[in-house]
Amino acid sequence: MNILSIYASHDGCVTYVKNNEIVFHTQIDRYNRFKHYSFPVKKLIEELEKLKIDKIIISHSNFHAMGMWDDILMNSRKLRSIDVHYYGEEHHHLFHAYCALTWNQNIKNILVCDGTGSKYKEIIERESLFNFGERVKTESNKIGLAYEHFTGEFFEHPLECGKTMAWSLHDNRPKIIQFKFEHDMNLLIKKWNITESVLFTGGCAQNVLYNSKLIPQFNTVFCDPFNGDFGLSLGAANYFLNNKIINKEIYLGIPQEIDVGPFLKYKTIDAGPDEVSKILLKEPVAIFQSRSEQGQRGLGNRSLLMSPLHKQAHDKLNDIKKREWFRPFACSILEEKAEEWFDMTIKKSPHMMYVFDLKKQKEGILKAGLAIDGKSRIQTVAKKDNMHYFNLLKSFEKLTEIPVLLNTSLNLPGEVLVETIEDMKEFFVKSNLNHIYFPEVNKLITK
Repeated sequence: MNILSIYASHDGCVTYVKNNEIVFHTQIDRYNRFKHYSFPVKKLIEELEKLKIDKIIISHSNFHAMGMWDDILMNSRKLRSIDVHYYGEEHHHLFHAYCALTWNQNIKNILVCDGTGSKYKEIIERESLFNFGERVKTESNKIGLAYEHFTGEFFEHPLECGKTMAWSLHDNRPKIIQFKFEHDMNLLIKKWNITESVLFTGGCAQNVLYNSKLIPQFNTVFCDPFNGDFGLSLGAANYFLNNKIINKEIYLGIPQEIDVGPFLKYKTIDAGPDEVSKILLKEPVAIFQSRSEQGQRGLGNRSLLMSPLHKQAHDKLNDIKKREWFRPFACSILEEKAEEWFDMTIKKSPHMMYVFDLKKQKEGILKAGLAIDGKSRIQTVAKKDNMHYFNLLKSFEKLTEIPVLLNTSLNLPGEVLVETIEDMKEFFVKSNLNHIYFPEVNKLITK
């Protein structure tokens, strides 16, 4: 069966599944370019109309984009005759759980915690516990909501909680909020007697500082990289298919042809990882590959990179990104070298969901990529997961003996990640970025 699943509320997303296999999963705001909003636009609809679809699933937590999606389905010659199945807000946490299950189906305890929550029976469900796909506990303690409220007071949007988390290392006000979040989460885990293992999802699983503190508490910890509402169309599809979807991939964006034609006015160079590594020593380089990574972080297909050895690396990246001074950049590292450089409390971290201490013997080598406490949110990179990014890291290691690159998501402040070639060109024109690397076609664009 070919299923198109649409989550039509904030941080909406679309998943296409064929015979229980994910063909693509993408975030709607990557196409409409309005962060967190899920209204449909022509470019995305044109992609959907190319598909062979037997069933459409639409889920929501509120109705703010439902009408627009209904209108599109009713008026599209190719989509209007397809059977549509609707799920309401009472399924919100259930779909978080079923999204997490696509990643790891062997962990019994699924802890779902988010901010605003959604109505379930007589309460607003904000925290819940599932045993595999069965809900066993639900409460409304406002653990994540308190974090959102604080974030909304100091930053442009209450969902920008990563800024509060980073700021907590520098200021007592967010530090108190972070401490209370961790304290309340620990109390909930104790109260619910969650032991041995935990699969953590919902928006609260974006808190990588807390995620890292879960690791020593359990034999097995997995934090869902699709933890926000941007994973719910996948969760709905998996629920509809009785938990038959298995996912091992984060690079799930709709495939696109790599065409450097839009950059004809700039210099185009035939270049591989060795040439790009030399540029990275002195300047930031954007890397762009066909299928975008989904979630909140650039993981080597939509990333802005630079050498962590350059003393002005943070300033050079921020000249492009315009981020707050207190927000550190993350590190990507070859998976097989991670334990040489960081105190790894787990063997790998391919989705940047945890922070780790730099080893004492490596102190002073990296000039950027570490927070003020000496920790880094790292991405371990294996060849099987991202061959081109792996090859770039290997080339940089060959050049410098350092298997690490600074990595930040490819977006301008307040904007979503670059998705298409056209988005990449707009980023290039609007920013101080001078280099884009397209590894799949061995091309480097430079101003």
